[in-house]
Amino acid sequence: MRGFVNYFSIANCKRELKALAGWIRRRLRAIQLRLWKKPSRLHRRLKQLGKKPPFKFIKMNSWRNSLSPLSCVSMPNQWFEELGLYPIEKVNTGWLALSAFRK
Repeated sequence: MRGFVNYFSIANCKRELKALAGWIRRRLRAIQLRLWKKPSRLHRRLKQLGKKPPFKFIKMNSWRNSLSPLSCVSMPNQWFEELGLYPIEKVNTGWLALSAFRK
């Protein structure tokens, strides 16, 4: 991802990179929900984060539920950065990136 973003960083595409980063995080949430398989594992993660039950049961293999508040709370954006996901929405684009290449 780092190489992809640096290749396109000379373009003025900040908004597109932000949308792409959101889509990638949503896709990773959907994959993680599918790996957990059961809502009880999601609820265990929410309890570890200090959230109070009762929690709503959701389908664990649904793309739609990867955007639900339960999955977003259990897997926040900082969680992905801690795991090593490159934050592509924070890359300088446009003229700022072009001036960095000239130095």
